[in-house]
Amino acid sequence: MGDRLKAGPPGPVGPSHALANALSPRRRSLAFTIVAIAFVMDLLDVTIVNVALPGIGQALQASSAQAAWIVAGYALSFAVLLVVGGRLGDLYGHRTMFLWGVSSFTVASMACGLATSANGLVLARVAQGGCAALMVPQVLTLMQAMYAPHERMRAFTIFGMLGGVSSALGPVIGGLMVDADLAGLGWRSVFLINLPIGVLAVAGALCLLPKDPPSPGTALDLTGAALCLVAALAWSVPLMQGPEQGWTPVLVLLLASAPLWTAALWRHCLRLEGRGGRPIVQPRLMKDPGYRLGLLLSLVCTGVVPAQLFVLTFAWQVGAGLSATQMSLLCMPIALGVMCSVTYLGKLAFARFGSRCIVLGLAIQAGGIGLMASTAAGLWGEPVRQVMGWPGLLAQGLLGLGVGFIGPPLTAVTLQSVPREQAGGASGVVNAGRQFAAVGGIALVAALIHSADGQRHAPTTLLLALPGLCALMAVSAVLAWRLPPLAMGATLATQAPAVPDPS
Repeated sequence: MGDRLKAGPPGPVGPSHALANALSPRRRSLAFTIVAIAFVMDLLDVTIVNVALPGIGQALQASSAQAAWIVAGYALSFAVLLVVGGRLGDLYGHRTMFLWGVSSFTVASMACGLATSANGLVLARVAQGGCAALMVPQVLTLMQAMYAPHERMRAFTIFGMLGGVSSALGPVIGGLMVDADLAGLGWRSVFLINLPIGVLAVAGALCLLPKDPPSPGTALDLTGAALCLVAALAWSVPLMQGPEQGWTPVLVLLLASAPLWTAALWRHCLRLEGRGGRPIVQPRLMKDPGYRLGLLLSLVCTGVVPAQLFVLTFAWQVGAGLSATQMSLLCMPIALGVMCSVTYLGKLAFARFGSRCIVLGLAIQAGGIGLMASTAAGLWGEPVRQVMGWPGLLAQGLLGLGVGFIGPPLTAVTLQSVPREQAGGASGVVNAGRQFAAVGGIALVAALIHSADGQRHAPTTLLLALPGLCALMAVSAVLAWRLPPLAMGATLATQAPAVPDPS
């Protein structure tokens, strides 16, 4: 959640102090607001759609697999194009790419809101994620351009809090908007609300954001991006489509080819790096065991929360009939838990326990998932009544609370040995990996909850997904325990190699 800020451009960034000093305090504050608006708009759109899925399914006759793609398609295209988006900013100027990204994101949001078929909405969501990948990587560089080095920590701290809370607030805001039925738009309002916000952001960016010179020598690894996309589709498409449509020979062959496409991507990156190029993934970074293990842990544990949110929609909205407003209230403790852990408790635990606080965060989230599963099973009483009572609300709060114990410390540990000149590329790959983790987590639980023919959704749908979530948590705990230690008493601000992690 909220780890977009780490997606900075993979190349070296060196905005001049003169540019920061040339901006008046008022203009800089307004420019900061514009960049923050775009940043939050992206984060909200990652999760705001979850509570709208039942309405979308009814209006567009979306299948369960299509519902999964409406959520995961955004993360998939964002992950594939993230590093490319950062390099396009180097190549053409970060202000220019920010404007293109916000403009295209606004148009893609309109396409989502006006979609007349489920497949059309899936394609629009994929486009929306790709446009976000053009927009978000420019945020870090623009912030560096607007603030002198001694002023950046405060600005990044504010962005960190925004990032930590915005994704968690997505389902809350989405649920309230759907039931409010603004102008009779229903679920469409969660997308169309981006139109006035996007227009405001574009207008403000044209007037306020400083211009930065392009770097014509920046290389784009389009072949690597294409191989990355094919490999991701080969892994995710069969898992999402197979349980619902049947395991056809095409899907079986596609899944069997996934390791081959992944290997092809790795070989391409090795060859390109050997020729002195800049591949989309830098193999030399994998020689660092801390980075390698931290990246692997990110690929496993970061998909848990998106997967749980996806299952909650089918268990409680579709299965138990909770309204969108009730779901928004059920998700509010997640936002509160994220806020508490990101701003205070997570930092305190990191200073006290070092990298071991990640294991603590995983245990907290496992407790939340277990408590929600026991609620669905009726252990505390009638499930629908109890999910809106203390068991359900506490479970959600624990799920959010674990985020601050995991995200920022994991970034600090993963990047602690990475040379500063490679930190941008390294953190970009970590952030892309976290988006792939969201796709993988959703694909996994979608396969589990839709595996039974004619299965009707109910609160016990959560129990169908429980083995997959438990497996992810168990593997994550083993990997987290093996992470290299980070000195106790350290702070996230001193350990992070470039900017504080806003997860």
